[in-house]
Amino acid sequence: MAMNDSIPVRSAPRAATFLSLLALTLSVGLACALWYLFSTLDRSEQERAADARRVILVEEENAQLRRQVAELGQRIDDDDALNRSLREETLGIAERAALLEQAIKRVSENRMDSVSELRLNQAELLLSAGIERLAVFHDVQASLAALRLADAELARLGDARYAGVRQTLAQEIAALEALPVRAHADTLVMLADLRARVGQLPVRGGGPTAAVVSKKLGRFETLLRSLVQVRRINPREAGMLGPLGADTLRAVIVLDLLNAEEALRQRDLQRFRSLVQQARETLHSAFDLDAPGAQDVRLKLAQVSAYVPAELPQSGAALAQLVNLRHTQNVAHGVER
Repeated sequence: MAMNDSIPVRSAPRAATFLSLLALTLSVGLACALWYLFSTLDRSEQERAADARRVILVEEENAQLRRQVAELGQRIDDDDALNRSLREETLGIAERAALLEQAIKRVSENRMDSVSELRLNQAELLLSAGIERLAVFHDVQASLAALRLADAELARLGDARYAGVRQTLAQEIAALEALPVRAHADTLVMLADLRARVGQLPVRGGGPTAAVVSKKLGRFETLLRSLVQVRRINPREAGMLGPLGADTLRAVIVLDLLNAEEALRQRDLQRFRSLVQQARETLHSAFDLDAPGAQDVRLKLAQVSAYVPAELPQSGAALAQLVNLRHTQNVAHGVER
C-alpha cells in the first residue's frame, strides 16, 4: 500500500517539468516566429523603400528622356525650318537667274546704245537730286546747278523726243532764277554782322555822357562819381547792374541772332521773326542804339525784321515727264522696265 501511494507523487513533478519544457518550447517557438515575422516585415519595408527609390530614379530617367525627345523634336523643327529657308533661297536664286536672263535679253534687244542710256540715267539722277535739295535744304543755288547739269545731259543726246522735257526744265530753271536769292544772302550777311557788332555796342546810360560830365566837374567830384553812381533805372535795366550783366545780355542776343539765322535757313518764318523781334527788343532796352557808332545796327535790325522770304516754286514736272517718256519708249520696244 505504501508503494502504490508513492507513484502519483513522482509522476506529478514529471508532468510539471514536461509542461514547463512544453511552455518553454512554445515560448521559444513563438519568439522565433515573432523574430522571423519582424525580420520579414523589416525586409519588406526595405524592399519597398528600395522599390520607391527605383521608381523615383525611373521617373527621373523618363523625365530626362522626355526632355531629350523634346530637344530632338525642336532640332527636327529647326532643321525643317532651315531646309525650308534653304529651299526658298534656292528658289530665289533661280528667280534671280531668270531676272538676270531677262535683263540680259532686254539689253540685247534694246535699240538705244549704252551711252544714251547712261546720259538719261544721269539726267534723271540730277533732276531728282536738285528737287530733293530744294525740298529738304531750300538750297536754290545747288538745285539750279543740278537742273542745269541735267539739261546739259539731255542736250548732249541730240534727240528731238526730249525737246518737251527740256522746255519744261527751262521753265523750272527760270522760276528758280527769278527768286530773290540776293536778298536772302544779304539777310544772312546782316545777321552775321549784327552778331559781330553786339560786343561793341555801348550800354544805355554810360559812355560819352559820363565823359562830358567829368569835364565840367572837379577831379575830386569826378573820382566820387566814378566810385558811386546814383540814377533811376527801369526793371529791364536791372540785369545790367551786375559785373557780368552786359556780357550775359550780349551772349543772349548773339544766341537769338544765331537761332534766327538757322530758322531763316530752314525757312521757318514765324520762328525767325520771333527771334529777331526778341533780339531787337533786348538791344533797344539795354543798349544805346542812338550812339554814333550804333545807328547802323538800328538800320540793319529794321531791314532784317522787314525781310520776307520768297515762296519756292514747285519742281518735278520735268522729272515726271522724263520718266513717263522713257517708260513709254521701253513699252513700245517690248521691254518692261
